[in-house]
Amino acid sequence: MYYYLIAPLGLKSPILTYGSETQCVKDELCSINVRNKEYLGIVLESTPAPTFECKILEKTHLRFLPHQKMLAEFIMQYYCVSLSLSYSLFTPFDESLCVTKDKGNEDSKVDIVPQVKLNLAQNDALHFLQTHTNPLLFGDTGSGKTEIYIHLIAQTLNENKNALFLMPEIALTPQIESRLKAVFGDMVGIWHSKITKAQKKKFLDKLHNGDIRVIAGARSAFFLPIRNLGLVIVDEEHDDAYKSQSAPHYNTRDLALYLGKQSEMKVVLGSATPSVSSYFYATKQKSLYRLKGQYFGSKKHIKILTSNQNTESTNGEESALLPLEMIEKIRQKLEKKEQAIVFLPTRAHYKMLVCQTCGSGVECAFCSVNMSLHLDKNALMCHYCHWSKAIPRACPQCGSENLSSFRIGTAQVANFLQRVFADSKIALFDRDNITTHKRLKDTLKAFNAGEIDILVGTQMLSKGHDYHNVNLAVVLGIDYVLKSADYRCNERALSLLYQIAGRAGRKYDGEVWIESANGAFLERFLGDYEDFLHFELSSRPKIYPPFMRLATLTFMDRSEKKALENLAKVRSLLQEYPLGQVEIVGDCKALLERLYDKYRFVLLVRSASTRELLGLLHYVRLQTENLCEIEIDPLNII
Repeated sequence: MYYYLIAPLGLKSPILTYGSETQCVKDELCSINVRNKEYLGIVLESTPAPTFECKILEKTHLRFLPHQKMLAEFIMQYYCVSLSLSYSLFTPFDESLCVTKDKGNEDSKVDIVPQVKLNLAQNDALHFLQTHTNPLLFGDTGSGKTEIYIHLIAQTLNENKNALFLMPEIALTPQIESRLKAVFGDMVGIWHSKITKAQKKKFLDKLHNGDIRVIAGARSAFFLPIRNLGLVIVDEEHDDAYKSQSAPHYNTRDLALYLGKQSEMKVVLGSATPSVSSYFYATKQKSLYRLKGQYFGSKKHIKILTSNQNTESTNGEESALLPLEMIEKIRQKLEKKEQAIVFLPTRAHYKMLVCQTCGSGVECAFCSVNMSLHLDKNALMCHYCHWSKAIPRACPQCGSENLSSFRIGTAQVANFLQRVFADSKIALFDRDNITTHKRLKDTLKAFNAGEIDILVGTQMLSKGHDYHNVNLAVVLGIDYVLKSADYRCNERALSLLYQIAGRAGRKYDGEVWIESANGAFLERFLGDYEDFLHFELSSRPKIYPPFMRLATLTFMDRSEKKALENLAKVRSLLQEYPLGQVEIVGDCKALLERLYDKYRFVLLVRSASTRELLGLLHYVRLQTENLCEIEIDPLNII
């Protein structure tokens, strides 16, 4: 009998010991029984026969590919998690699904020549991407980045390798799918969280036997068992959706860059609005290619109106939610049989319900956040934990019936526009309404077919969609993004504006109307995003990324006292640690002090030395037994 230390996958469990009648090798996957349930486990190392009776593991046909093992080790080290949690991200390779004939041999070579020819600028960009390590393609919206990607993919397939095209999930539209399939046919497979179990099984069968060679997917596609992977494209690299909001708090973009540095795989980042950090590093490493202009030569006409939006509704009485000039402009577009999109950063009807007597908002019972007003459901709803309650007639705090709703949302604007333009078809495009991938496809198909005149939505509107007949983009509420408690607020607002503006006038001249009280700031940079990047790098305090690396330690517990005690324990522990270049910035209540019925406190640390920062984080993790959740490179720091 042989004995091995096994890390169960997907469990918060210590390392366990199992017996085996045959020898196992390191990193081999096996089936183990834990508390009468079957789990996958990974073999860490052999161990002497224990003094207690062991359960017996079962061998499987599953294994992790070499690049998956390398990434799992990196995730464990960099994101400060257990190896079992790191490996649980990956879909293993199933050798039993492989056909006898290896699709990676000479017989599987193809010779694909994309029909669309690149222009001179695109050809220069293609050559640059081919000859640089981890390049960043900074290309204006509509400049033809996708065609460059297609040529890169074709080259990769012609070299008998496979390609992965990553996008934020909501950008996985029928348009990009059809563009890829028009060139690569049935070799294209789509992977994201909304596909069914049956679709996933069919996909994995085709991936294992080599029928799928171009994978287009959201961040989870990065963890698929793709053999002979030669190209990884991270489109819309600036998007926060690439960052996991639960442990391990990985960033798919950064994992791809690590893979590109440690292997011979080509990794390409792309965006019309690259993140400040990506632009900084690409410029420093001379791996940036700037692709200017629009493929179809269309122009954008931008108009900024002073913010005078009425965001309050008292006892059902409502005045115009949009400036009259905007309403008239929308009317003109509709009369020309053109379409419009309207953006707001807030879904539902209103963001909150507030008492005019005592000033209290109606908070969620489990989160320290005001609940959003959904008039169609006659309910207040928490957009974090999804707890809901009926709209009260009186203030829960003081009993006053003088309640007002504040900060309009998409549903209220859509209702208002439907009353103003009664003969027009208006649809909502937000997470409340686009709940499945099929609904996403159906809505976009109807919009591009002219069955919808105005699409009202949140940030989902900006995600790379190709709206054929949209020549007007209306932006409301952008000041809420500019005023948010985030050192990246300017970056987030400008990037969002550029992305939304890029949806209007794809082939013909378009108009972008923005309502804002910060017109001078916006006008300064709306003509050139690179000018904004230079400004941001020169004005952003040097205590933030990309100049410093940040990490947060979040203490959570249903008991506020217990959470504070855990914070105090770690604070005391750090007094004994040689900090070196690491700075303990301080601790405070989280911006959302209570979330999912747990109190939250945050300790912020930073350093110019990644090595020293990771040393401190691993020290805390090993010494405290999960007293806190560690996140390096957080997008939000409070």
